[in-house]
Amino acid sequence: MVNPEVVCALVAGASTVLAALAERRSRSSVKRAESRAQRREKESRLAMELMYANCSLSLITAKKLTGMHTNGDVEEAMEAAAGAREAYIDFVRDEAAHNFSKV
Repeated sequence: MVNPEVVCALVAGASTVLAALAERRSRSSVKRAESRAQRREKESRLAMELMYANCSLSLITAKKLTGMHTNGDVEEAMEAAAGAREAYIDFVRDEAAHNFSKV
C-alpha cells in the first residue's frame, strides 16, 4: 500500500514545479511585451518627427507658392526632414536585424 504522506509530498512537489514553470513563462511574456512596447514607442516618436518635418516642408512650399519669403526656412526644414528620415531608416534597419537574429 502507498503511504499517503509520500503521495501528498509528490503532489506538493509537482505543484511547486508547475507553479515555478508558470511563473517563468509569465515573466518571459512580460519581458517580451515590454520590449515590444519600447519599440512601438520609439517608432511613434520617429513617425511624429517625420510628420513634423513633412509639415514644415509643406508650409515652406505653400509660402513660396504664395510669393512669401522663406528666409532660410527651407534649409531648416530640409535638415529636419533629412534627420528624421535617417533616424527612421536606422530604426527600420535595427528592427530588421533584430527580427532576422530571431530566426
